[in-house]
Amino acid sequence: MLPDKKFRVQLLLIILALVVLCLVPFLFTTGAMREFYISEGGPIQIFSAAGYLIVVATLVRELSWEDLVKRWYFVVIPLAMCFREMDFHAHFTTYNITKTTLYVSKDVPLYEKVFGASVFFVLGFACYSLIRNHVGAVRRSGFYSNQAAVAVLAAMICVVLSKMLDGAASNLAVFGISIDGSYLSVVFEEVLELGIPLFLMVAAFSAFPRPVGGAPAQHVSAFESRYDRV
Repeated sequence: MLPDKKFRVQLLLIILALVVLCLVPFLFTTGAMREFYISEGGPIQIFSAAGYLIVVATLVRELSWEDLVKRWYFVVIPLAMCFREMDFHAHFTTYNITKTTLYVSKDVPLYEKVFGASVFFVLGFACYSLIRNHVGAVRRSGFYSNQAAVAVLAAMICVVLSKMLDGAASNLAVFGISIDGSYLSVVFEEVLELGIPLFLMVAAFSAFPRPVGGAPAQHVSAFESRYDRV
């Protein structure tokens, strides 16, 4: 594992970077550039997708083939999040696969419904496998002593906060409060979504630290003992 001080510095640097990225469009951009900053295919979205790919590449590089097969969900979940960031969930079906309309509409081909349902089944099983195989071990070993777990928690906080911002208008409408999504809230939402892969990168790097010199400190055996005891 990375030294505690270095790990804390990494988390603080990411938080600082996210704050700066929230300020950039207001301090250094105007007009079309400001809109492009948070647009589909803009820099924030591209960096988010790239972050997930770095997480996947790190895991594929560090884990043995046997370990990758056993812990397939470590790769599937961030890869799915990358596809979601690039809007793949809306590109291959008549409607977004997260929309009920896809599954109830008579105009949607059966194979599209099966495809959407299959995606949710695989991701649901992946999340279940992750929780079942690792949450208990992390809890018994001491959550706050596990740097990868702390980084994953930070990523989950970003997920919750970004979703709260994303659904704020519709949620408040239930109580009779009408608000329009402001540029500021969209910036916060997009930057928080970028925070998810950044913290996951820290988690992956913490699980596979490298000493000065570049050689892996410990490999699959250490990973086995750290995360496989349930």
